Parts: sequence; C-alpha cells; structure tokens
Amino acid sequence: MPTPRRRGPRSLPTRTRRAVAALVLLAAPSASAASPAPSASPASPAPSAAPASPASLASPASLASPASLASPASPASPATSPPAPTSPTPASDAPTTGALAGTPASKPPRVDGPYIGGTIAAGGSFTRVNNFPTPDPLSGGTASLRVGQAIYPWMTIGLEITGSYALRSADPRQRLLQGAVLIDFGFLPVPRIPLSLHVGFGAGGGAVRQAGRSARSGFGGAVFTGAVRYEIFPLAARKRPRRGGGFSLGPELGWLGFTPAAAGRPMSNTVYIGLFMGFYFGT
Repeated sequence: MPTPRRRGPRSLPTRTRRAVAALVLLAAPSASAASPAPSASPASPAPSAAPASPASLASPASLASPASLASPASPASPATSPPAPTSPTPASDAPTTGALAGTPASKPPRVDGPYIGGTIAAGGSFTRVNNFPTPDPLSGGTASLRVGQAIYPWMTIGLEITGSYALRSADPRQRLLQGAVLIDFGFLPVPRIPLSLHVGFGAGGGAVRQAGRSARSGFGGAVFTGAVRYEIFPLAARKRPRRGGGFSLGPELGWLGFTPAAAGRPMSNTVYIGLFMGFYFGT
C-alpha cells in the first residue's frame, strides 16, 4: 500500500499576506506616538526610516524601559546656575570723614608760629635806694613788647622789652622809672588750653627821683620776671578755621624783679595785672 506523502505547512494566500502588511503599516504610526521619545544619548541608535517589522513591534525590547528614561544619558533637569558674584562696594561710595569730608579732623593750635604782642598793665612797685628812704610803694603802669616763636605746641621763646613808670603822691613825692631787656620762655601745661606760664631773665636798671633833691638814686643789674596769662582768640574760628594762630587777647598777672647786687643794696619789685594783645602768624 503506498505511503501517503506529508505536506509542509501551507503558505498563506496572497490576499491574506497583503491584508496583514496593510494592518502593520496602519499600526506603525500609532505605536510610535505612544512610545516615549528616544534618548539623546550618543549610545542610542538613530531611528530607522524603514517601516518596523511585525517581529520588532511585538518584541518588548523595542519599547523604552523606565531605566533608560532615568539614565544619565537622558536630558536631565536644568542645573542650577551659580549665583552671580557681587561686586565690592566702590571706594567712592565709602563714607568720608575728617578732611575728606571737608571738615577738619581737629582744631588747629592757636599758640602757633611766630608771634608779636604787648601788655599794658597797672601795678605797684616796692623799691629801695641808697640816698633816701622809700617807705611806701609807688603805683603806676607797666608796658612790655614781645616777639618770639612757638617752637613746640607746649613751649614758646621770645625777646621782651619792658618798662615801668610809678609815682608816690604822699610827701615826699617820689617818681620811679625802670626798664629791662629779657628772654621770655612760655610753657603751656595743656596745649589745647591757651593758659601759659612765663619766666624770663635779663638785665636792666632804674632810678628814683624825689622832689626837692637834684640827685637821683638808682639800681641795676640782673632782672627776672614771671607771669601767668590766659588768651582767647575771638576771630580765629571764623577767619582761620583750618590754620593755626590768630589774634589773641587775655588777662596777664606778672612780677618784675630787679635784684640787689648784695645785701642791703638797691632793688625793685613790681607786681602788675593787665591785658595782653598779640597775633600768632601760624605755621
């Protein structure tokens, strides 16, 4: 009995194959729209222009996995940009004080630079001479002229010319005339306060005349002086706000002594109080 031949698998008819191909072409656009956008990583393959085959559509490898979406190659969220550096404050905006702001940092010294001045005072003189007695003091006036230099904020040095004229009105009437040239030193204990102490030394002489006597009796030799003075500068703040010195005036209390050459010899001591006026030219 003849053995029947086995037939291979029957191929699909031509119409069936065409229908399947049409369905594949229609399903390809919808599948590409539903799938996520391809990664921008250089490792991902470029999309093929050829239509996908049914096998590739059915395989799970063609779909993008969640891991591929979270891979470093995928576009990440925009990185936070570093803050812009802040520019430092310009030096011109910094607050200015003192001389940069147009105001002096401190008041300039008033007892400053070369100076010239004088004192007009009233006082009394106690004298002793050889030819006649002088029991009572003689009252009168004293005047002096000074020129010098403030060499330190706390010290001045100058030349002084001083003289006194005094009278005794009681009987017997007497008259005194004396003068001296001295070197004057001034010291300011507190430079910002114009209170000065003055001492000086030099040479001079004088004489006393008495009514009814033709001869006069005198004295002379070493002379010493001392004084305390306080000065004010009424116009300096307005006339010289940034420059030292200026016009000054103030009270002065002083002593002028013509010392005796030996015990019992002629001498004179004058105590005065007056007004000093001067001008400091500043440095």
